[in-house]
Amino acid sequence: MTKQEEKLIHIKLEYPEGVQSKKDVLGTQRDLLEVLKSLKRYHLIRMQEIKAKEILYKKIKALKADMNKLNTSFPKIKLPEIITHDENYEDKKEIRKIKDISGKDTKSSDIERELADIQKRLKELE
Repeated sequence: MTKQEEKLIHIKLEYPEGVQSKKDVLGTQRDLLEVLKSLKRYHLIRMQEIKAKEILYKKIKALKADMNKLNTSFPKIKLPEIITHDENYEDKKEIRKIKDISGKDTKSSDIERELADIQKRLKELE
């Protein structure tokens, strides 16, 4: 006997077990083919997506170049001092609002400190 013949193992299966084994193997093959089919479909869709993104990127790049051309072709506008003064006033209003909001945060933290102090006093009384 050769070494290959010695490595072979024979198993006796009953007819129903053999049929079930064949069904299992065929079912597994079917599932693998479905997975392969899904992967190919995914690959195709992914390639279409990449091409679409590339086209979109080129169009955005062209649009950006066109916008830059338009911006350079328009004359620069000098705003009157009155308008710039009003904008500064609006900016100052925004800064005041921000300061007011931050002031509210300190008030709420003061309240939390007072609550903690009151709870501490209550514990000392018990």
